[in-house]
Amino acid sequence: MQQSVKQVLVFLFLLSTTSVNAQEIEENNTSSAFFSKEGDFDVSGYLSEAYGFLPVPILITEPAIGYGGGAAIVFLHDKFVGRKGASGRNIPPSMSGVIFAATENETKIAGAFHVGYYMEDTLRTQTFVMATNININFYTAQNRAIFMNLETPVAYQSLKKRVYESDVFLGLSYLYASTELSLNQIEDKDVLLPTLKSTNAALGLILDYDSRDNALSPSKGMLFNARANLFDESVGSDNDFQKYFLQELLYVPLTPKINLDHRFIYDSIKGDDAPFYMYPAVNMRGVPALRYQGENVALYEAQLSYAFTKRWTGVLFGGVSRAYGATSSLSIAPELSFSDAPTVVSKGLGFRYLIAEKFGLRVGVDIAQSNDDSAFYIQFGTAWMGL
Repeated sequence: MQQSVKQVLVFLFLLSTTSVNAQEIEENNTSSAFFSKEGDFDVSGYLSEAYGFLPVPILITEPAIGYGGGAAIVFLHDKFVGRKGASGRNIPPSMSGVIFAATENETKIAGAFHVGYYMEDTLRTQTFVMATNININFYTAQNRAIFMNLETPVAYQSLKKRVYESDVFLGLSYLYASTELSLNQIEDKDVLLPTLKSTNAALGLILDYDSRDNALSPSKGMLFNARANLFDESVGSDNDFQKYFLQELLYVPLTPKINLDHRFIYDSIKGDDAPFYMYPAVNMRGVPALRYQGENVALYEAQLSYAFTKRWTGVLFGGVSRAYGATSSLSIAPELSFSDAPTVVSKGLGFRYLIAEKFGLRVGVDIAQSNDDSAFYIQFGTAWMGL
C-alpha cells in the first residue's frame, strides 16, 4: 500500500519536473485538450493548461493487500508549462494536495503533501504527513505467514540543493513514524503478541544524479539515488539502527525503436534494534510486498521495449533478487550468505500508450509472475520510480 501511494506521489513529482515551456506548447499545439492534431487521444493540451486543483486517480493492484483505489486532489501553484530560469531550465510548479486510498483487505491511508521548488529550482523540498492502517502478511525465515496490522502516523521532510548548475542534488531529510503493531496467526487470527508501540525517527543524507532525457518515460540517460537514514535516540527514535539504499537506473537505446534498460538496487539495514517490519524487502513486479526480507537485498532487472508505432510500445521484463543476512529480529534462523539465499525471479510483459506526447508520458499495463504469485499493474509513466 505504501509503495502504491508512493508511486502516485513520485508520478506527481516526475510530472512537475518534466514541465515544458510555453513556446514548445505553442509550436506543437494540439487540436484540443484531449486529442492531437492527427486525431489520436492525447492529454498534452489538458495538462499544459492545468492550473489550480487537479484530481489524480489511484489504482492499487498490489497482491499483498488486494485490489483498491483512491484519489489525490492536487493544487498546482503554477501551470505545468513552466517558467524559464536564468540557467535556461524550466522551473517546475510547486504543488500541494491530499490523498486517500483503501483496498479490499481494509488497508487504508490518508494524508497531505507539499512539493516545492524555490530559488529557480536550485532548492527543492518535499513534505508528507500521513496516517496508515496496513493489513499485510509477514513471512518468517521458515516461510510461515503471520498476519500483521500496522497503524503508523508518518511525517517526512526533505530539503535538496542543486550543486552549481549540474544535475546533482545534495540534501537532508527527517522521518518520524509512530507505530502500533499487532501480529496474529494467519489461520485463526489468534493474537501472538500484544500490541507493540514504538517510535522510529531518522536523520537522512541524500545524493541524487539525474541525466535522463525524460523523467516520466525515459529512453536514455541515468538516474542514481543514494540514501543513508540514521535512526537514533538523539533525533527522537526509540531504536538505534541505520538504513542504506542505492539505486541506479540505466536507459540504453539500441535502435530508434528498441530500448534495453537496467535497474540495480542494493538495500541494507544495520543494527540489532531494527524493527523486523523495516527490514529491506524484494520489490519487483509480481512479488508480494514484504514476501522476501533480509538484512540486505540485492536486485537486478532488465526491460526490453519495442515501439510498434509512435503511440504503442510493447515491453518484456525480468529480474532476479536475493534477500540475505539476518532475516529479521523475530527470526531465530541463522544468517544467510548471499550465495545461500534463495533467488527470487520475476518476469512479465506489458504495453504502453503515449498519452501525453509533449510530456513524454506513457501509460499501460504490466502482467508479472514470480516464484509464488502473479499480478497485474497499471503503470503511469516508468515502472521504476526513483527520487
